[in-house]
Amino acid sequence: MTKAVVQPCFHCNDPVPERSNFVLDFDGQQRHFCCPGCEAVAQSIISQGLGDYYRFRTAPANKATPLPEKLQQQLQSYDNADVLGDLTTKDGQWQQVELSISGMSCAACAWLIEKQLKQHPAVASASVNSSTSRCALRFDPNQTPLSTLLKGIAELGYQASPFIADNEEQHYQQEMRAYLKRLAVSGIMSMQVMMLAFGLYFGEYTGIEQQYEGYLRWISLLLTLPVMVFAAAPFSQSAWRALKARELNMDVPIVLALYYTFLASVYATVSHSGEVYFESVCMFVFLLQLGKFFEFRARKQARDATSNLLKVMPVSAWLWDGQQATATSARRLTPGALILVKAGETIPADGMIQSGQSSTDESMLTGEYRAITKQPGDTVLAGSVNHDGVLVVQVQKALTESRLGQIILLQQQTLHQKPQLLEKTDKIARFFVQRLLIIATLTFGIWYFFIDPDRAFWVTLSVLVATCPCALSLATPTAITCALARLNRKGILIKNQQVLEVLPKLNRVFFDKTGTLTQGRFSVRHFRLHQSPYSAEELTNLIANLEAYSEHPIARAFSGHLSSQLQLSEVELQVGAGLSALWLPAQAAAPVRVKVGSAAFCQQAQTEAQVYCTINDKLAASVELSDALRPETGTLMQSLKNLHIQSSIITGDSSAQAEEVANSLGVQQLWKSCTPEQKVEHIQNAVAAGDTVLMVGDGINDSPSFHAAHVSVALDSGTDLSKNQADVVLLHNDLSLLSELIAGAKLAKKVVRQNLLWAVGYNLVIIPLAVCGFVSPYVAVIGMSFSSLLVVSNSLRLLKQ
Repeated sequence: MTKAVVQPCFHCNDPVPERSNFVLDFDGQQRHFCCPGCEAVAQSIISQGLGDYYRFRTAPANKATPLPEKLQQQLQSYDNADVLGDLTTKDGQWQQVELSISGMSCAACAWLIEKQLKQHPAVASASVNSSTSRCALRFDPNQTPLSTLLKGIAELGYQASPFIADNEEQHYQQEMRAYLKRLAVSGIMSMQVMMLAFGLYFGEYTGIEQQYEGYLRWISLLLTLPVMVFAAAPFSQSAWRALKARELNMDVPIVLALYYTFLASVYATVSHSGEVYFESVCMFVFLLQLGKFFEFRARKQARDATSNLLKVMPVSAWLWDGQQATATSARRLTPGALILVKAGETIPADGMIQSGQSSTDESMLTGEYRAITKQPGDTVLAGSVNHDGVLVVQVQKALTESRLGQIILLQQQTLHQKPQLLEKTDKIARFFVQRLLIIATLTFGIWYFFIDPDRAFWVTLSVLVATCPCALSLATPTAITCALARLNRKGILIKNQQVLEVLPKLNRVFFDKTGTLTQGRFSVRHFRLHQSPYSAEELTNLIANLEAYSEHPIARAFSGHLSSQLQLSEVELQVGAGLSALWLPAQAAAPVRVKVGSAAFCQQAQTEAQVYCTINDKLAASVELSDALRPETGTLMQSLKNLHIQSSIITGDSSAQAEEVANSLGVQQLWKSCTPEQKVEHIQNAVAAGDTVLMVGDGINDSPSFHAAHVSVALDSGTDLSKNQADVVLLHNDLSLLSELIAGAKLAKKVVRQNLLWAVGYNLVIIPLAVCGFVSPYVAVIGMSFSSLLVVSNSLRLLKQ
């Protein structure tokens, strides 16, 4: 029995199912399709006179799918004036926008999209780059809205949307174009000058008339000028800036070597004496630019890893007036505004749900990969995805002030910091350049006057090039950038790069208890009335009203007990101790002084309670609370013990629960009933004893301790003040990330040490060889570039662990 031949789809090349009836005539033949989507796309392409796409394409198209209704609504939101204003730039009557296009497989796809766009009278120009999957579009939105153009692209089988580039991405694209231009100029000129150099070389042996030799030299000089003026400009500018500042950087010896060779060749050309080395100059610049280009690409990988959250930054939002949704820019939302979030959309701002039920994906922000059920009264975060319901949300924080915006801001600030270790290696590099110039000068003198004057030039050139401290300068920053990216992916936000230097020496960790070792989800276990004319309900409501002024985790235990609002005045907060206020009870002649807080704050004898309430200094009530340990704390303590790091607990809790926590975790040192000042004192004593100290906390009362410790860590569930003061924030509220943090810092130190050993070792070996004349200039350039690339590649290993 003969097996039936499976016919491929004319559009996407997938197998055409049996009994399929999707057929079109094209170029005198019947073309079969696997589905109505592919047939519709092909019909659209052919009917618009773009059939050449099928004649000249080099790869099949992606399978066509109908445009979902949600995507159509998203496209329509781009027509809103506010959204369009944020996405485009104005050029006279035209708007310019950069589109990101998915689904392109070859250059014919780019041609097809360009042709389709240019058929619109509203389009002034369209340029599609198949390698970057981007389209630069100039159009008139008054003639044809952007959504119509995007739908037209969708009808061809591709998905297009405005490309949202941050400043870093735009800067990268500009630098990339500049690198490619310099590479092109130096590479093309190197080939041209090398051909002329062959003529000069062979002329040495076969005999060449002086006029032709001079002609070839002058042509070589003219071809080398663009290389020196344009391709080598970054090196020259960097060296000049350093010299103006009376500093020496790694580009100084490079520029000296370049101009040393170029000017000697110019003199030889003008004076008709000596040798010319224009081909060496061009090739030298080309190899340098090639090495810098690969370094640039490698470092971009590390920077990309720290910018993943930029991909979830929402672009548009739907303003809700109670009856109708209007598209607007997500960046223009203000607190108090009502927005509609449809199923499948990204939530554009931090807010509280007013109506609707759904589940959200907050994995990019919290590390929680399970869908989280949301209902009225719950908070939602910008950048999280609404799964299956329609929500009406009241904006609490604008996009830039949201948790997502603040995390991205902190990431960018961290990348711009300069650790002490980096400053040390920069100083070493400057010191090295100074000694290198001295060595090069001595080398030239010794070779010229005592060994071989003809080789003095080349030997000195090799010394200048081979011993350039590029690898030394790259050793630390590349490793630190990659380490930051690695930790960031795990949910560890480092705000101060200095911690990577300190953590490998860590031998002491201080933990706050409440909300740090415990979950901070307090509940009232026992409420005890003392001599008071007020009922338990009245006092519970009074405590809840006063605790509403605090952000401490204990305060949240009373939020569900607030039954009515009370008028409180002169509210005072004593950090880590408690609150006081004046309260006027019903039918009372004068206000009474109410205190809620610790036993010491309320001037009461210590019992099992955690919270005390006094009225006019008389004990009215005491409250015992319960708080469970975090499940990961036991594993963390064992991990720290294995690393020979001592753990201690300092807490403001005066109850017996502090001992229970310490005993269950095997912690030997416990200080309880501590004020913020006492916490600072304990940490300062440890620092004075020579310990390298890390403090972990989450409350306002922990902030002073953060400054006393070498490194401070806050949980993301902590107060805003503690997160602002801390050096490190654990975004996933998982204490086990502390082990990852310490391990990551030690790994970064190891890679930095490897990089420095290689950079220093390479120079210690290459300097004597270059001085002795065993290293040619070409080998020197290759060796220098290889050394720098090896350091960058070694650092990139951090991203894969």
